[in-house]
Amino acid sequence: MATAARIRPSPLQPEDWIQAAFSQLSLHGVETVRVEILARNLGATKGSFYWHFKDREDLLARMLMRWEYEEVRWLEEAASLPSGAAARWAHFIARCADPGRARLEAALYAWSRQDDRVASRVAAIERKRRARIVSVFRHVGFTPSAAEKWSEVAWLVCLGWMDKSTRDPEFRPDRRELEEFLSPLILAASAPVQR
Repeated sequence: MATAARIRPSPLQPEDWIQAAFSQLSLHGVETVRVEILARNLGATKGSFYWHFKDREDLLARMLMRWEYEEVRWLEEAASLPSGAAARWAHFIARCADPGRARLEAALYAWSRQDDRVASRVAAIERKRRARIVSVFRHVGFTPSAAEKWSEVAWLVCLGWMDKSTRDPEFRPDRRELEEFLSPLILAASAPVQR
């Protein structure tokens, strides 16, 4: 009696597929995150994909979970930095100004405009980011209401910065330029109002 051949697992791991999917998302949008495209990019078969994922929706769900996990972990690490507000602010700005991160963020925001479930998850992370900005502003002396208002302004500037850096090939600033742009704005906001 012949024995059934054992199915060998794919040499690719789920992480390989997820990273390829993030790369595809960042460069070409969620509509191109397709099994065929990812398999071609990885030099693998579609069967290799189905060894790790039920279907495309499973991959997309795991991508979102990974992104949320990494963002929450980063925010927690940033909050626990022993340095002062200025260092925590610089740490936050460095992340916002990273070109690869900006491409991913722009793609995630575009995806969130197409899918309400994604939109709610992106909004939840955005609230956590804003809370981090508020905490920095509170640490340097902003009142609670002023910290809330100015955190919105700072976050909108960061979003605009990330968006422009992904679509304007001539706009290639570095982290210091974003920090230099936002710092005078924050300083002006924290100055007492002259009457």
